[in-house]
Amino acid sequence: MVLASFLLLSCPLSPEQETLVRTFTLPDLSLKNATYVLDRGSEPPLTVIADEIDFYDQTQKAIIRGLHFSQIDEEENLILTGHAEYAEVDTEYHDAELSGSVSLEKYPEHLLIEAEALSWLGEEETLVSKGETPVTLLYENDKKVQGTGMTATLATFTVTFKAVLEGVISQ
Repeated sequence: MVLASFLLLSCPLSPEQETLVRTFTLPDLSLKNATYVLDRGSEPPLTVIADEIDFYDQTQKAIIRGLHFSQIDEEENLILTGHAEYAEVDTEYHDAELSGSVSLEKYPEHLLIEAEALSWLGEEETLVSKGETPVTLLYENDKKVQGTGMTATLATFTVTFKAVLEGVISQ
């Protein structure tokens, strides 16, 4: 039995097995049912509650599954809430790719953005939709716009669409 084990261990891996071993990377830190607070210093911290968070130091990425997030200002007022099924986050620049029933609500404006996938550009504090993916925007409690090619700059409360599929945008 011991001899058979040594023989198996001494056999070289096939090229396919070597590629699989080299490309499979384990996370440096994996958290389950986690609460993670991201504090960038210049703005109120963002609290992320997730089913799972995997951090990869070498690529400066975090993979988050089942996430809910919120941001509260220093007076305890809600600024932002949202959720997504999946996110891939650049931990250096704070950019993120969100997917799976993405929803984000900005307060006190009560601007609600819903889509299947969105990109967050951290430096610009901007949400961008991908290609022809429809995005629904609800604002002023009863106004609704659905379109494609959305860009939403949250700091200035500016939203644009390349094409409006339903509704009317008014100022």
